[in-house]
Amino acid sequence: MKVKTSDIIICGFALFAIFFGAGNLIFPPYLGVVSGDNWLQAATAFILSDPFFPILGVLVTMALGGRADDLGQRVHPNFAKGLSAIAILLIGPLFSVPRTGATTHEIFIQSFFPGSPQWITSLVFFGITAYIAINPSTVMDAIGKYLTPILLLILAVVSITAIINPPGPLVPSQIDHVFAVGFKEGYQTMDALGAPLMAGIVITDLARRGYTDKKTQQKAGLWAGLLAFVLLALIYGTLTYAGARMSTYFGPGDDRTVIIIEMIDALLGPAGRLAIGVCVALACLTTAVGLTSIFASYFYGLLNKRISYRNLVLLAVLVEFIISLVGVNQIITLAVPILSAIYPITMTLILFSIFDKKITYDATYTGAVIGAGSIGFLQALASFGAMIAVPTIQHFGEITLHLPFASLGLEWIVPSILLAAIFGGVSYYKHGHHSPITTTK
Repeated sequence: MKVKTSDIIICGFALFAIFFGAGNLIFPPYLGVVSGDNWLQAATAFILSDPFFPILGVLVTMALGGRADDLGQRVHPNFAKGLSAIAILLIGPLFSVPRTGATTHEIFIQSFFPGSPQWITSLVFFGITAYIAINPSTVMDAIGKYLTPILLLILAVVSITAIINPPGPLVPSQIDHVFAVGFKEGYQTMDALGAPLMAGIVITDLARRGYTDKKTQQKAGLWAGLLAFVLLALIYGTLTYAGARMSTYFGPGDDRTVIIIEMIDALLGPAGRLAIGVCVALACLTTAVGLTSIFASYFYGLLNKRISYRNLVLLAVLVEFIISLVGVNQIITLAVPILSAIYPITMTLILFSIFDKKITYDATYTGAVIGAGSIGFLQALASFGAMIAVPTIQHFGEITLHLPFASLGLEWIVPSILLAAIFGGVSYYKHGHHSPITTTK
């Protein structure tokens, strides 16, 4: 079956829109501010963290089978289910989706109605989210056909203006280890955590469009993923550059939402505030709808249909509504330790799964996960120690600063490869080359 260009565009735009949410909008300008004249290095690192790993995760999961828990299956089926459940909770009701409602309020509503309470914005925002998500057959088309083109048009105007008429000069970087900061700033988007879940959505939509053959699905998914990657990379790069042009006026201690509001105001004036407000509302709504729908679909199957899809959507938006009331900065702060722990594990699984057919023993995956997870745990302790101002706990994370590639934010790479080799080697000598121990999927 021939892959239609129109289907690739719709699916690619939809994948872009689901990945491009509140975090994707507010983090690149902040990264540009703190990196200054090193903005290109920071943007490259951010793009490696997101969208490269998330899109790669979607494609790898599609190749493995397309189910959300396929990514960690060779460690152990229960591990895969647990990892998927944790990921969907983080990118769904607990952090990512509540942040969409809070960001919409702080950037859009509060700019025009300073006295407006957060709860009104969140009530309307999540009410719309629930209405669209309860109709899952329309989710992809609604995102791909209608909301995304408007979002892209607004962002194109912002990006072009930043290049043609920058608001300020480039100044020296305000941070050390620019690449590492940029790479880990991408953690906050949480897109890599959602990659295995997005794969199921993409496969379902492609099948609905008539692409039932696995090989054709993978081909269409690859083209849609490439389109989404290019769109995301272009936007991240230009937003980081625009933020770098604001380095004279802001620093690492400034709020991300304030930076983007002032950046747009400097670029486009008062009309820009309206434009970015619409942009934020669309970006946040598309993400909220997509992730809420994914959450409900996943747990509907995980719980053996004991709770209806509709009730799971309503439960999710209730939790999202409540958490959104604490505000963007608090949500970001609370997320740091958890993301520090789980992100290295997810990225390790994505990388190793590229070579899935070449990896004989499941123990190789187990070793890789233990290596990456140990480093992530230490970094989570450091972040938690800094959050609660306890130096003793914070010092645990300093161990990882001496590991190879720590300056790039990739301190988990060597431990994961080393333990993967050790575990794989032990299995080789224990079971023999002709007796692979693999998990039945």
